[in-house]
Amino acid sequence: MGTEIEAIATSSIHAGLDFACNLLSNAIAAEGRSEPAKAVQLLSELTNYIQFRYVGEEELALESLSWLGHMCDVGAFRSNQFWSQVKWLASALGFEGDDLARLELPQ
Repeated sequence: MGTEIEAIATSSIHAGLDFACNLLSNAIAAEGRSEPAKAVQLLSELTNYIQFRYVGEEELALESLSWLGHMCDVGAFRSNQFWSQVKWLASALGFEGDDLARLELPQ
């Protein structure tokens, strides 16, 4: 991935996905309230995350979380911690090349 991966408190991919979603939850709600036109998109993608997460499609769940992170105002959540978690998950899931590029991770 080219950058050093920070150690994360979660020890499993499942717990890591849930932790990242938790970091993002307030931002999703705030974004929906501040821009009601986005609320349907946000709810749809959150629903995708939940469905993917609970049927074991971790890679697709991570892509949904990344998309949600890009849709939310950076100031509305702990952005650095969220993106560090996403980077750790991408590494743990073996994302490389095009798969990694789809996440559009901040530098």
